[in-house]
Amino acid sequence: MSKVSAIYHIVFCTKHRKMTLPLQHLEEVYKFIWSILQSHNCKLYRIGGISNHIHMLIELHPMVALAPLVQEIKAKSSGFLRSDERFRHFEGWADGYYAATVANNNREPIIAYIKNQREHHLINNFDDELDRLYKAISATMHPNDLL
Repeated sequence: MSKVSAIYHIVFCTKHRKMTLPLQHLEEVYKFIWSILQSHNCKLYRIGGISNHIHMLIELHPMVALAPLVQEIKAKSSGFLRSDERFRHFEGWADGYYAATVANNNREPIIAYIKNQREHHLINNFDDELDRLYKAISATMHPNDLL
C-alpha cells in the first residue's frame, strides 16, 4: 500500500484583487469549494479569507493533480458566484494562484494563520502577505501576479 502526504497551502484571489466577496456570505463560498474537494477525495484542513482572496490548506488525494483541481475550483465557484445575487459584484477570479507544499508537522500554524485571516488583514495588506508567501518558497512577486 502506498503512503502519500501531499499537503498544500493554496491562495487565489478575486480579479484585480477587488473586494467583491461579502464577508457575511463567505461561508457559502467555502461550503461550495469544500464540496468540490470532497468529490475528489481531498481533505480540507482549513479554508478562510477575506473579501478579495481565499486560503486553503488541503491534502491532495494521490490520484488528483493540483493544477486541474484548482482550475476546476475556480471555474465552478466562479459560475456559482456569478449566478448568486449575494455576490453581484464578483467579476471572476484572478489568473493564477499560489500553492506551496506543507510538511505535516507545519499544518497547525498554517491552520491558525488561515483561521485568523480577518484579524490578520486589519494590520497587514494583501501585497505584503503575498510577498512574504512568495519569499517562503524562494519566488519573486511581480506586481501583476494574481491579478
